[in-house]
Amino acid sequence: MTHDRATGAVVRHTLALGGGLALVIGAFVFLGGAASASTPSVLLTPQPKAGQYEDNQTIQVSLGPNSMFPPNSRIVILECADPGGDAAHLPVSLGTCDENTVQADTVLVGADGSFSEKSYPIFSLPNSTFGEQANWQPVCDATSQCVLFVGENQNDFTQPKLFSSPFAVTGTTAAVTSSSTIPTVTATTGAAPASSNAVSAQVSLPATTLAFTGWSPWVTVVAIMGFVLVALSSALWLLAKRSEL
Repeated sequence: MTHDRATGAVVRHTLALGGGLALVIGAFVFLGGAASASTPSVLLTPQPKAGQYEDNQTIQVSLGPNSMFPPNSRIVILECADPGGDAAHLPVSLGTCDENTVQADTVLVGADGSFSEKSYPIFSLPNSTFGEQANWQPVCDATSQCVLFVGENQNDFTQPKLFSSPFAVTGTTAAVTSSSTIPTVTATTGAAPASSNAVSAQVSLPATTLAFTGWSPWVTVVAIMGFVLVALSSALWLLAKRSEL
């Protein structure tokens, strides 16, 4: 009888210890999953003054180290409509973006996923620079806000992408007829002078406002694992308590 009681005590202590460990592991896994859900932030330099840029104002578009974009992948930047400047009206396809605003040079992310496009021009839209008609879409002006799309493929919005914080554009350039000449955009990948649109692949940047574009599927998997471990620890604890009766 004494041996049976000793064995039962060992079992109870083992179950209690296992339950406690499962609870701790589950908590760490769940918290780790929540932390991994944080999204990298696009930095616009300078920030829009009073929420507005001037037509044809050149800014820097940067992104710090992240795991969203694979190393050395190509990044596309372009203007898209965001009426109201809120997440509910963020673009869901290329149909509300202007491909004429794609950056002139090739931008590749570094080994840590970061990049810096040093000379990106912001345009009011529609714009005579591109030979666009006055009724063309999208519209980016003093009253119709836009965002910058930063992603791998502007033709497929299911691919990794981010959006900048919204901004308006003042100093609208009048749209013209379709007979105007549309400037040619040339992509360059070679070394560039310091004054050109060179790409800096390694940057460390502070965070800024960014529209949330969805949870990573791994977050869901990790969260489920955490909950399973927590449930297992609870079951082991109940089993240990019953064995004491």
